[in-house]
Amino acid sequence: MRFAAALFVLALLVIPAFAQMPRQEGTDAFNLGVLGAEGLPIKKPDEELKLPRGAVAIKVTKVLEGGPAIEAGLQANDLIVSVGGQFLTTKHMLAVYQLVAAMEAVSSTKKAETTLTVIREGKAQILKLKLPALGPHAANCPTGCGRCEKLIEDSLKILTGLQDADGAFPIGIGGQNGKVAVSSLAGLAFIANGSTTKEGPFADNLARAAKWVTEKCGKEDDFGGVERPRGGANWNQTNWSLAYGCLFLCEIYRLEPTPELEQRLTEIMQTIEKNQEASGGWAHGPGGPNALKYLELQIVGNFELAALGALRKVGFKPSQEVIDKGVAYMISTSGGDGGIGYSANPGQQGNGDPGRTALGAWAFGLLGMQAHPFYAKMGSYFKRTMEDLPNGHVSPIQHYTSAAFACMHLGPAHWKEFIGIFRLEILAARRPDGTFSARPTEESVAMHNNTDRELGPGWTTASYALILQVPKGKLKILTGMK
Repeated sequence: MRFAAALFVLALLVIPAFAQMPRQEGTDAFNLGVLGAEGLPIKKPDEELKLPRGAVAIKVTKVLEGGPAIEAGLQANDLIVSVGGQFLTTKHMLAVYQLVAAMEAVSSTKKAETTLTVIREGKAQILKLKLPALGPHAANCPTGCGRCEKLIEDSLKILTGLQDADGAFPIGIGGQNGKVAVSSLAGLAFIANGSTTKEGPFADNLARAAKWVTEKCGKEDDFGGVERPRGGANWNQTNWSLAYGCLFLCEIYRLEPTPELEQRLTEIMQTIEKNQEASGGWAHGPGGPNALKYLELQIVGNFELAALGALRKVGFKPSQEVIDKGVAYMISTSGGDGGIGYSANPGQQGNGDPGRTALGAWAFGLLGMQAHPFYAKMGSYFKRTMEDLPNGHVSPIQHYTSAAFACMHLGPAHWKEFIGIFRLEILAARRPDGTFSARPTEESVAMHNNTDRELGPGWTTASYALILQVPKGKLKILTGMK
């Protein structure tokens, strides 16, 4: 299982040494929003809990320090069955979002008080709950929503506290390539809020992040200070940092087009082009087959194409031949319905995924390929499968972020659908301390490993703070907004 978990992380950003991999503590569970607890929805026989027919419960797995739940006396293993006297009656997993919606409604009132009915050791207890009075959400939340603006502001301040003195943002596992990704996302969140490297409340944080990413983007390291795994396999992961770093630095270049950054972006562009495999796809990094004996995986290819598109938008001239080969390989992974598969390899081709597909549509948008017939196919596939975003391979948060950017290119109908489905998902991830948390998936439960959780609060908080700000249009390159 430890080997499988390590390979699971391989599919995202970095590969730590197997013997050094940290294990997450406790049960992988949903954060319960402003309540300040984590839990899992359960389905028990009605006669056992003596609940109304169809009612469900949420089993509390952890109570967070400093939140309303601990003040109310909520305990681990309590079963939450009602809020304000209203039973949780939605189907299984959706009970989490029913609870979060109730918490959001209560915290929108001036009094912000309600009750929780819990089953503890077989007996019902009513707990008095006092939530922070946060005011109402706007109808078009998060756009123009004062409550969400405060949430974003708090999250960005949390990020400033996480940032290292050298400008990097730490991660829970892995090494430099992962740090480049997280630091790039945090930097983009600062730009999305209106800061530049010269002005704004996060100017210094942004400038330090940009300097660090400029220096480290695409450069291999020692996997977080631990000895590299042996066995002759290729462990290079630099294509991830090249893509994430390039997307971030293109927005920096738009704000401040210095000769030094022009030269660095030229180097990054040439490296991305050089790292393309003969097939037209991209691997985790150059150097031949990885530990699983394969090269290309299309989620990396989509990121590289998006990076080349961003470069084109700020005046660089990436190789059209490289782009054409990359696009052809992307299309070859699909089964013809517009859904992007894992790769073009046997058994991996045609297995469409909404997260990979959204990322592919975003890449097409950045490349100016909206007239291509496959762009419309991807948009249609993504819209009809959007609800499955969190069930994609490895990282729901990575898929959410790609989808948010894709929606800015695909149009208002896609964004309305996206935020309508996932608004409560985002609010559920919010913790009382201002960070955002990961959420479990069927895959993370089966693998006993949640990559989003183990990458740490910098990854999760930067991603959600960025998603909430995408509609503001401050990221002119990545959103395509005027």
